[in-house]
Formats: sequence, structure tokens, C-alpha cells
Amino acid sequence: MALAAAKGLSVILGTPTESCPPWLWRNVPDVVATDEFHRIHGGRGRYCYNNRRLQSQIAQLVGHRTQRYGKDARIIGWPIDNELRGTPCFCEQCRQDFRDWLKARYGSLKALNDAWGTVFWSQPYSAWDEMDLPSADQLTTSTSQILDHLRFASDSVVRHLERQAQIIRRYSEGQFIGHNSMGAYPWVDLQDLVHHVDFMGWDTYPAVDSDNFEACFSHDLIRGLKEVPYWLLEQKNGYFNGGTYNLAIEPGIVRLWAYQDLGRGANGVVFYRWRSNRFNVEQNRNGILRHDGSPRRAYDEIQQLSRELARIGDALGPTRVIASVGLIFSYDQVWAQKARQQYPALTYGAEVSAYHRAVTELGLTADIMAPTHALKQYDLVIAPMLSLTNVDILRNLEDYVRHGGYLIMTTQSGIKTWANVVHDVTWPEPLGEMLGMVVKEFDAPRDGITNEVEYHGERYAVDGWMEVLHPTTANPIGIYRDKFYAGHTAISQNRYGQGIVTYVGVRYQRDLVNALIQDVANQPIHVPPPGVFMTTRVGNSGRFTFYINMQTRATQVPVARVGWDVLSDQAVGDVIEIDPWDLAIVKES
Repeated sequence: MALAAAKGLSVILGTPTESCPPWLWRNVPDVVATDEFHRIHGGRGRYCYNNRRLQSQIAQLVGHRTQRYGKDARIIGWPIDNELRGTPCFCEQCRQDFRDWLKARYGSLKALNDAWGTVFWSQPYSAWDEMDLPSADQLTTSTSQILDHLRFASDSVVRHLERQAQIIRRYSEGQFIGHNSMGAYPWVDLQDLVHHVDFMGWDTYPAVDSDNFEACFSHDLIRGLKEVPYWLLEQKNGYFNGGTYNLAIEPGIVRLWAYQDLGRGANGVVFYRWRSNRFNVEQNRNGILRHDGSPRRAYDEIQQLSRELARIGDALGPTRVIASVGLIFSYDQVWAQKARQQYPALTYGAEVSAYHRAVTELGLTADIMAPTHALKQYDLVIAPMLSLTNVDILRNLEDYVRHGGYLIMTTQSGIKTWANVVHDVTWPEPLGEMLGMVVKEFDAPRDGITNEVEYHGERYAVDGWMEVLHPTTANPIGIYRDKFYAGHTAISQNRYGQGIVTYVGVRYQRDLVNALIQDVANQPIHVPPPGVFMTTRVGNSGRFTFYINMQTRATQVPVARVGWDVLSDQAVGDVIEIDPWDLAIVKES
């Protein structure tokens, strides 16, 4: 830290609580998580976060470290732990804590039995000590029990971070607290975790041959958590440390990855790592310097990046990404489907990712947020496959549409309670009044069986899942053309208050969804060429639009607004040519 300070560098000092030292697990073996077969199941980060001796050791470690460095001017912040994972544990302590968690959630066994529907398969509980974890030795488990256990596991991880944050705040002064997550990793609820940190970060290791949409999804998720700039605390700059193949890094791509981080809302990028690691499972050359200390090509690209940001960083720093679309993502939906997935062709994660891809392909930017997040600032909100709802979610969606919002909902929406039990009313109650229709039937054919939907005179092949809709107050805007339900409604649109809600009763189909979004986006659409990713940051210093060419060939890109490319320092007209693995940042005239 003294060397860093002498060179004008600040330090972010993590809490080293991800890996367990041998002396600890030898003396306290149950700090390691127990799996569903009641076996100790180790691995980096596989703790039992409810183990009291582990909690005590971590509190001592973090306390000593922050007492020593909490007011050290060289240190600007504390990222807690590293890439926290949801680790369901099935030990005795977790059994007791799960029972207490359920008592706090439901209040009584009667309320739990009613919410879970335990009358099915002879599962009613008559005493709290009958409640067990959904381990492999149980005669009967329920989908509600599995969902709540996944919620409990995520809560346990979040409380682990919260305990450390409280200690750091007690002893530190003027230092921020954050966490470097794994982006769209689904087993820790970042929408809960974010309340205990000052800033969010994530670690990105994109494949050279990826289509880039997965990385964009995580960027938009992390940005939407706090609606303030975030950090990339680990940005890949070399080879993977694993995988069955390892492509050479394309010239220019390291610089481009960093600009994509900035273009989608990051205000800090830290490359992992400075020098390639020699030890253990991360011996591959993921370093700016090789193992012998000599620079790789990434060194030169990061130098170029640094020179460019020295010129434009002060203007970009105060700006924020403009997102006109809100995309609703719920960890509870992921966990509910984990508890019971009947139709592999229709998965929640795939549907959310597909709708995000559609928005991104159209040159729009989405904030990805919880279903109770404020929505009024968005021109369009998309809520794919929102099966589980509660009063707060329903009120939030209804208020948005009633006051003039445009909402898209999709298959299986509103069919379950928050405890993962199907409503005893017609689907999609309790959303029926807002949607203005009911679901009469559904069709889940095997692979290769399709139907057609006619929408605005065009026909689109659909498969995997089709719902037959019966409009009550809604208008049919998409019609089936095949099978016995030909002529029936596939897509409906209803006016509710001052707004409009569209219900898509079929599994995602790219061309159909792209056409639909363009019709209801309530704003002009500027579609970039395939392989070009577009975002805009706006602030008092101006409006900056990023055009990022993630391709191996030069591309002619129509410009949404003419202006000045701040990187090349040249005027930009209606079209700009962008080299392979390169970008333009156009400041509006």
C-alpha cells in the first residue's frame, strides 16, 4: 500500500473471507456446507454461513482489519468477500435456523400449512420440530418448501455480507463498501444484497467468440440495482482459467470490453490480473503481464485506453446511462421453477434473457430490476413469465399502466401465489382486470411441432408453449392460424386507465417479439446493424452515444444523432464506419 500511495494509486482492500484456511476447517469441520445427502461438500466459497463459529472467526478477522485500516487515507473502499454464491446447506444448525426463518415468515404452522398446501400428499405439520430441510432423505417435499429453502439460503448469504458491512461501518470513515458479484448468477438475490452496500460491482470473463448478449444482460442487471455507476472489479484481459478451449485474445478486444463496461454504466474498470498467476487452479495467462513479468498485447491496449480516458473521462464520469425500457427480473421466479420444472421448453431465465436480447438488438437499453421497483420513468416495461405475484407486485404493475405506462406480459403470468401454489381462480387472475382476458387452454407440444401466429398481416412460426386466450375487454392483435384453436387469440392488448398492457401468449419468437416491441415502444427506434451494440450516457457535459462493433469486420453504422467522435476527434455525419473490435463515442452536436 505504501508503494501504491507513492505512485498516486488508491487501494481497495477486500475482506478475505471466501477461502477457508486449513486450521479453521480442521478445528471446525462443520464450517463446510453439508449437501442434501448429509455429506460435507467442500469447494471455494462453500461455507455454512449459519455456522456460529465461522461467524465469530469472520467477525474477528474483519474487525481487526478495519480497526487497523478503517481510517487509512490510502484505502478508499472495501469489497466484501468475493463472488458470493448461494450455498444451500443441510446441517443441523441450518435446520434450526430454517425453522426460525419460517416462524418469522408465516407466524404459525396453520398459516404455513395453508400457504404451502401441505394437505396434499399427507404433509401437514403439527409441530415445528417436524419441519425439516428438503434433503434427499425426506419422504415428501413440496415445491413451496424447496422455494422457501432457496430463499433462506440466499438470505443466509446476504446476512453474511451484512454482518461484515456493519463491522466495517463501525470502524471505518469515508470508505465505501461494495461487493464484486458474478453478474446474473441466479442463486443469491442481489436485489436484496444491494441494500447493504454503497456500490455494486461484478466480475466479467466474456468468451472471445460469445455473441455478447450475456455480458450485456449482467451489465444492465448490475446497473439497475442501485441506479448509480458501478465497477468492474475483475475484467478479463487474457485467457480463461478453465474451459475446454481457449481462444487467443483478438487484437483490440480488451480495450473494447472496457469501453463496453463504461458504455453500459460502469465508472471503474479493474483488470484481473496484473501478472499471470503461477499457483493452483488459476495458472493460465489471464494477466496483463506474463508469468515472467513481460507485457502481453493487453498491456498496450490498456495504455491506449488510459490515454483516451485521460482526455474524455472527466466528461463521461458525471453522465448516466439512459434506459427507456424496464425489464422485470425476479429471483423468486428462478427458484420457483427450480423447485418444479415441468416443461423444459419454457424456462423463466431463457424468456427473460430472450426479451432482453430483443430490446438490445433494437438499439434500446433496459434497466433490469425487481418487480416492485419504481417504473414510472420507463417508456416501456416488460415482465416476462411473472408466474408468482403478491400484493406489492400487482399494485406496482397496475399503477404503472393506470398512469399511462406501456406494459408487456407473457405466458404463465399471475398464475401462482408467492408461496408457489396455483391460484384457485381462472388464469391469469389476479391480473385479469388489467389484462382484460382469460386463458382458456394451453398447448405444450413436443420439439418440432409448430403453429403460426398472424400479427399485423405477417405470419410467425411459434412453438414450445401456446396459450389460447379469451379476451373480455382486450383486443385480439395476434391470431393462431393452425390446429383446432385456429382463429383464437394468441396476443391480446388492453387499455387500462391511461395505459396499455399487451399479453403475449406464446413462447418467445424473435421476429414476432421484435415487431411487437417496435410497435409498442412509444418512442422512435434506431436499430443498429447486427453485432453493433448501442448505449447512451447523458449528463451536464453532454450526450454520448457508444457504438461498439463486436465483430471481426468493419461495419457501416447509421448514427442516431450526428455529432463528434470524441475518440477520433472527428465530426460524424449520418453514417460512420467502425473497424473490427472498435468503437465510436459520438457526442451529440
